[in-house]
Amino acid sequence: MHRFTLPNGLRVLLAPDHRHPRVAVAVHYGVGFRSEPPGREGFAHLFEHLMFQGSERLTGGEFYDRIHRLGGSANGTTHQDYTDYYQAVPACALDGALFAEADRMRAPLFTEEALAEQLEGVALEIRGTTVERPYGGFPWPLLPAVLYRSYPNAHDGYGDAERLRAATVADCRAFFAEHYAPGNAVLTLAGGFDPAEARALVERHFGDIPARPVPARPDLREEVPRADRWAYGTEPGVPATAVALGHRLPDPAGDLAGYLAHTVLARLLRTAGPGGPAGSADPAGPADPAGAADPAGAAGPVGPVETSCGFFGPLDALAPETLVVTGLLPPATAPERFVEQVDARLAHWSEPGAPGHGEAVRTAVRDLALEHVRRHDDLQTRARALGRLELLFGRPELLAELPGLLTGIGAAEVAGAARALRGAARAVLVLAPGPRRTRPAPYEAPARPGGGVREPVVPAWAETLTPAGTRVLCYRDDRTPLAELRIKAPLGPAGWRDPARIRGLADEARLRAGAAWRAAGHFGAVRVTTDEQWLEVSGHAPAEHIGDWLRTAVGALLATGTGGPARAAAFPAATALQRAADAALRLRLLPPAGGRAALPGPAGAVVVVTGPADPDATAALVTRTLAGWSAPDAAASQGAVPGPAIAYGEDTLLTLHRPGAAEAHVTLCAPAAMSTAAEAADYLATAALGGWFGSRLAVDRTPGLTVITGRDTVAAGHRAFVRAWYEGPHRPDTVRELRGRVHRLAHEPFTAAETDATRAFCAGQVLSVFDTQETLADMLCQTAAYGHDATWLMRLPRALREAPLDDVRAAAVRMFAERPLTALAVRTEAVRPDAPAADAANAPAADAVARDLRTGGGRAA
Repeated sequence: MHRFTLPNGLRVLLAPDHRHPRVAVAVHYGVGFRSEPPGREGFAHLFEHLMFQGSERLTGGEFYDRIHRLGGSANGTTHQDYTDYYQAVPACALDGALFAEADRMRAPLFTEEALAEQLEGVALEIRGTTVERPYGGFPWPLLPAVLYRSYPNAHDGYGDAERLRAATVADCRAFFAEHYAPGNAVLTLAGGFDPAEARALVERHFGDIPARPVPARPDLREEVPRADRWAYGTEPGVPATAVALGHRLPDPAGDLAGYLAHTVLARLLRTAGPGGPAGSADPAGPADPAGAADPAGAAGPVGPVETSCGFFGPLDALAPETLVVTGLLPPATAPERFVEQVDARLAHWSEPGAPGHGEAVRTAVRDLALEHVRRHDDLQTRARALGRLELLFGRPELLAELPGLLTGIGAAEVAGAARALRGAARAVLVLAPGPRRTRPAPYEAPARPGGGVREPVVPAWAETLTPAGTRVLCYRDDRTPLAELRIKAPLGPAGWRDPARIRGLADEARLRAGAAWRAAGHFGAVRVTTDEQWLEVSGHAPAEHIGDWLRTAVGALLATGTGGPARAAAFPAATALQRAADAALRLRLLPPAGGRAALPGPAGAVVVVTGPADPDATAALVTRTLAGWSAPDAAASQGAVPGPAIAYGEDTLLTLHRPGAAEAHVTLCAPAAMSTAAEAADYLATAALGGWFGSRLAVDRTPGLTVITGRDTVAAGHRAFVRAWYEGPHRPDTVRELRGRVHRLAHEPFTAAETDATRAFCAGQVLSVFDTQETLADMLCQTAAYGHDATWLMRLPRALREAPLDDVRAAAVRMFAERPLTALAVRTEAVRPDAPAADAANAPAADAVARDLRTGGGRAA
């Protein structure tokens, strides 16, 4: 890492990494909501919004437009002691990103119109977070006012929306002048850049910003409470009482070891100890609130316990900072019982020599260290963390040192932290069900030409095909000591015919795999999901446990469905109509015969592993481990897919009736071969027509109608599709009008300018998947499942930039206008008074489509 300070006081951190084709830029200012004066509660957060509304040379929405055109992203957040602004763009756009940040550090624009607009936006955000959400404001921002007594520490960082409306443009300028000086900021760059070139750009863009006085940090010193402080509120329409405890944490600037010991203790408080779990942070496996008494010694169970060091995460604020413990109580359980339970757990961990404590602490330390590494594998997260640690503590190197520092925490240090908390007073916030909402009273008081484009690095890799027909791809990615693992398998005709059973089987496999992995005591996760076209198993584990992970995943798949009928699993209502249409199309493309649905076997599946191990050795290990994987019912779930029962064509209209649906959905689709040779042109044509905010269908928009384009796989073939949705009921003319509109826009040749804009966006979007090992593994698995070669993803950004314009124009016609587009309409009707409850509640599911087609509820016209 390179560190330097400009003459105007701006601190700069450069963290180059040639493996990244993108660069993240973060700017941290030493002002948060603890810097707000009385009467200006929420102003720091409002000001963060205003900083995106324009600057001297980037007016209006140009700041975002420049980033989005490149497929990049940008955002900002407000915390107790800092506000950060961050963006991630292709490395070739670093000059423009620095120009934009420097322009608003030098001269942001504040207008009456922008202030009024952002006041409305902030009011909606406050309402959505603290009013409309169940348990709104729990535990933050309610808990600080219970634990603390000084204005900076106790006041509400959101503020009151009506009081904020008194803010003026003059107030904004004064706030900027006081807090947004270069000497009160840290600029951080992380990713693919040359440090010497980056330093020159930083000096050019930021060097002439005038220095200004740096404000003193607010006085945050405060005595610790001498007795527990309780506060109560009520909440209508919730099933359980929520309790939050707030404990003071050691100052990490002066006692980092003590702070980290509390961090490990916070992890251990989620479990009762070696005798068995009393609570879990894992939503897939919480303890039963009605189970046996807590092994830690409390008088009765209180259910799962969640913990957090800091309201926004560890090392995110100056002292004083808070350790938060929260829980939802079972019926008829008093809040005092929750406090007793937490005290019992503290007593349990305050004895360093108790049986099993050493191993439990080592496991917690290992998990925390690996989670830290995995979380900061993300490019933006790493840049933000470096800047935050520099601004708050002057120690950005802590980001790399923390895993090693955690290994110095043992049972004795954890016991000392537990004893300190047992003897200290804390805050207790209780929100109980009640007829109306009550809350404790708030505490008062332009881009440089040239420079080239950085391409993604092609890692060492290995590929093999197992004897059972599974394609295995292994890549070296040593950014973390963890391996990311993916399995993607086509469900096959029998699975596509019975989506309800497939969802139930996938849910059963998820529970089996999760339970087996937790029982083994390994770090990581095993997830099983389905979109009714594919079965996907995903997760992560330490690289040395790749074989264990695969055995757990395959074992869960083989054991699933052997214990009786699978129960149906729900999927989000927001996607129900779209998935119902796709399920209907699969049924119409397949003949009626077919076996009983089962989870797929190894034939046709793809396995992708990324991690620090040797790819050839990993591929051999995967092949050995998968040797026992077979289809539960090979005849039913595998085999060649028969030809379609109906052909795609303009005179094919499948209409599904969904009484009471809030929206009507229309899908137009046609077969589209997917090949590596044509992929870049097809990708660009799909995006330019309707795949991004600057596309033709987005610009040529019909009011009330949202239209997007895409490509995917349905049944055994690839397709191009157009999706549209609008508030119901279904309008019969929509299909004809949409076909005509898509046909016209696809035939009109793309201009070089609009294609170049699409290239920049799409290439930048592809580069974003290299930000983390997790997203890279996801996309490598997807491209492999679609039949592309092992290194295609790394070559795709260049291919998008170099695809000939004529090929893009031809691809649009070939996919969206050369043949008639099959139409599927999910239509809405008025709910009949005698409609069954399921229909009245509008709970469409893919299995209901199958029922409709069998009973005549769906029709082909």
